[in-house]
Amino acid sequence: MKSRQNELADLIGNSHVLFSCEGLAESVIVTTLVEQDLTFLDTGNIITDPLTDAYYTLERKGSSIAQQYLNQDYGSDVFVLCVQDQVEHKLSLGPTRRNGPSKDPRTQPAHQSIALNLTTHPEIEMLVICREGAADQYEHWKQSQRGKKQNKLKPSLFCKEELGMGDVKRPKFLNDYWGNGDNLVQALREYQRITNAKKQRTDFMLADLLK
Repeated sequence: MKSRQNELADLIGNSHVLFSCEGLAESVIVTTLVEQDLTFLDTGNIITDPLTDAYYTLERKGSSIAQQYLNQDYGSDVFVLCVQDQVEHKLSLGPTRRNGPSKDPRTQPAHQSIALNLTTHPEIEMLVICREGAADQYEHWKQSQRGKKQNKLKPSLFCKEELGMGDVKRPKFLNDYWGNGDNLVQALREYQRITNAKKQRTDFMLADLLK
């Protein structure tokens, strides 16, 4: 049986990839993964922002992504990898110009644009919790807060109140904290482990991109 990692690698193959990041933390993590060559992706096949040369876009609306990035031919399919916390998020890319150099669709195979999720549920700060070795502590904390609405028991609040890390969303913290590729890979693997253990896995995960 194929691993999810092999499944994702086979699915993408030599196609082009566009990262759509939910926020700053996701974009910093993607940048570290790409710049330190930690994924199976060919860097030359990653579509960059034409204005900043960043390896991602913060645009998350399907029609806008299609208009800005997908109305040209890359010579292959394009996989839009949505790095976000919502499970089973559905991104509609709408109509895009999918044909190659020939204007006659009968003589040129169409290239598809396909959206896939790389999910960090319930929040990207779960990776901080995993890196700090506090996954069990986080679960106990949630249990101790019974009576509060579940959407208030976010990992970011746990990081602030229990780990004393109130700056987990700030640029300087993120760049320093996730700049070390080894630490990032360790956190991604641990998050993958605990998610698989809970049988919560439906979407692909960032760890599935690793070599």
